[in-house]
Amino acid sequence: MAGTGASPPLSVDRSARTVHLLLVAAANGVNGGFNFDGAAKGAMTVTVPAGWRVEVTCENASTTLTHSCAVVTASGRLAFPGASVANATEGLAPGGEGSFSFVAARPGAYRVACLVPGHEIAGMWDRLVVTAGGKPAIEGARAT
Repeated sequence: MAGTGASPPLSVDRSARTVHLLLVAAANGVNGGFNFDGAAKGAMTVTVPAGWRVEVTCENASTTLTHSCAVVTASGRLAFPGASVANATEGLAPGGEGSFSFVAARPGAYRVACLVPGHEIAGMWDRLVVTAGGKPAIEGARAT
């Protein structure tokens, strides 16, 4: 996995109004490995201004379980078109990587979640907040 531990979890291209988000599933042992970048159960919050593009790289650092990355609403539906890796309920194979991109089209609070059955319920989710203005930020991400 090319980016594990080598890239920051969030990088910003202000001129292109684009955020690059690296999500490492099962980054460490926090929450039994059911985490993104070492944060689980909403401990990490990514903030993005409305209208910005979000480009996500999802790496599965687990050696035994499949994991995925998606941005969903409170009802569990994709928050924005394209806001998930392919086959999110099947997940990425251990050591696998996927990517996706979407425009954070409307302000609101959403979840970054693993959609492999049972994983989100186990606490494998964090927060994405789309704001009407401001600047991109990340809080609560831990070192991988």
